[in-house]
Amino acid sequence: MPPRLPSQRFLSLNSLHATCLSPPVAHTRSLVTCLTTRQSCHGKGRRRTFAEPGPSVHPYLPRQRAFHASSPRSAPKDPYQVLGVKKDASAADIKKTYFALARKYHPDTNPDKNAQEKFVEIQEAYDILKDEKKRAEYDKYGAASQQPGFDANAYENARSGFGASPFGSSYRGFSGTFSGRRGGSPGHIFEELLGAFQGAARQNEQTFSRGGDIETTVGVSFMEACKGTSRTVNITPIVQCDSCSGTGLKKGASRSTCGYCGGSGVRTYVLDSGFHMQTTCNACQGAGSVVPPDSQCGPCSGIGHVRVRKSVKVDIPAGVEDGMTLRVPSQGDAPLDSSSRPGDLLVRINVASSKVFRRQGANLYHEARIPVHTALLGGRVRVPTLDGEVDVRVPSGTQPGEQMVLKGHGITPTFGRGTGDLLVTFNVQLPRALTPRQREILQQYSDDVEGRSANNSRQEPRQDPPRSPDDDEATSSSTSGSRASTGPGTSTNGTESSPSVRPNGWVSRTLEGIRRLIGF
Repeated sequence: MPPRLPSQRFLSLNSLHATCLSPPVAHTRSLVTCLTTRQSCHGKGRRRTFAEPGPSVHPYLPRQRAFHASSPRSAPKDPYQVLGVKKDASAADIKKTYFALARKYHPDTNPDKNAQEKFVEIQEAYDILKDEKKRAEYDKYGAASQQPGFDANAYENARSGFGASPFGSSYRGFSGTFSGRRGGSPGHIFEELLGAFQGAARQNEQTFSRGGDIETTVGVSFMEACKGTSRTVNITPIVQCDSCSGTGLKKGASRSTCGYCGGSGVRTYVLDSGFHMQTTCNACQGAGSVVPPDSQCGPCSGIGHVRVRKSVKVDIPAGVEDGMTLRVPSQGDAPLDSSSRPGDLLVRINVASSKVFRRQGANLYHEARIPVHTALLGGRVRVPTLDGEVDVRVPSGTQPGEQMVLKGHGITPTFGRGTGDLLVTFNVQLPRALTPRQREILQQYSDDVEGRSANNSRQEPRQDPPRSPDDDEATSSSTSGSRASTGPGTSTNGTESSPSVRPNGWVSRTLEGIRRLIGF
């Protein structure tokens, strides 16, 4: 069930009337589609009078020219039925039948008061069928093909359901209303009409409110995108002709009446159901006049606009990203209507990649290579930034893949606040070849870590020969005398003795390695 509309939107409660906001100039009364629920637009032999458009109009109807609906009786009759011939009749049969009917209903020979009207119908029917082109168009498109300004291509697209309209681009939405749906309640059809009017209004607003946009592409380096730069682009926009100031006329010439619409600015079409529709004339764009061929301006050929070459400086702000589009206002094509504003220039930015940095949002990433001894012992390394190189201290024991954050050394975004950071990832670089001395030192380090000695061998304990009891006594007395004569920490020669060192300890191994390296 269609939604109920307020009763004050209509001029009658028995029929739906959609009024027009701007009646055409050439008509004294503007009528729109009459969608009747219970009564027909025409009563018994009398013509029903429509009310004139009042102040209460539907707010969704755009300010277009009248959408006119006439009685089906005023539509042209079928020429085959008028002449009484079949559709596959030959040209000779049609001609023979025409002459017979013309003699029968000629006003000079037939006193019947309806003979003259019948004679006119016969003449109109024969005018269509005697012309092969008109007859073919009528067989394909019906009575609409005989209306002035009929566009066969647009009409065929509309009936095929491709979204086009036989009444020009301004009323493209009507194709679905009259070709896609033949039936339905009046309320549903009225909703479709409202949707078509709204679509036409939006399309006209987009088409004539401003000029067309121009698109181009500019390439910049990574550093230029981060710091900002400028480029000069060459474009060919459509501008107003300086010779005729956009009129399309020669000096002293004037426009002539449009031959398609007769100066009214509208063209009338007839649908298969007998409804008449008026739309803006596409030959003069509703102006009612055109530029004669002999009065056209030379540089623009009567169009009023020309295409010129132009250079535009484009300022590229700092922080732009790859694929971002910049809009330069009023640098596009000039509008057809001088009261509207020109289009814009759309510049797409292509940012080249960098071998030093990798960008992710406002942050930058850099990979710094450090030698193995710097990773173990610590040190300093030079790191590039957007403003030059800086010294960074590498702590001892740095592992491969560890990151260091340099605050505020990233990118200032184009849209947003703050500045990103620079994240430095340390990559430990191992040497491919070693000198003998370096290999020996590393081998010592490896042995020390794994708990092995440098010579990989230990001295076995010495076995003393068997002793006699006399030797034991001599040894015992000698030992006793020695202990009695020497105190702790003193030697036999009167010097201080050093503490004993374990032969397999790490200090011993390290000292032994140093001795071998220095040759001592």
